[in-house]
Amino acid sequence: MEKYNSSVADNPKVAMIHISQDTSEDAAESWAVKEGFPWLTVLPGDVKRSDLSKYRTRPVVPFYTLVDASGNQLATGSGAVFAKAAEVGAQ
Repeated sequence: MEKYNSSVADNPKVAMIHISQDTSEDAAESWAVKEGFPWLTVLPGDVKRSDLSKYRTRPVVPFYTLVDASGNQLATGSGAVFAKAAEVGAQ
């Protein structure tokens, strides 16, 4: 949450979305609520329908990918994503 708060929360140029890897929608929702995520959670059924799974390139949880409005990947991995988000916000 600290990285989110410093790089994304007040940055109008960046939004975070949690793409669930849970097998059930109830589990995904419960976990997001328990963790207090302030961002959108895309539920398992919606991941398949939205084609967002194409951005998951490593079997790591959590896996971070930063994409631009056109869907181009700008960065992957926690450190790179939050650094790039801060950079984009400063522009």
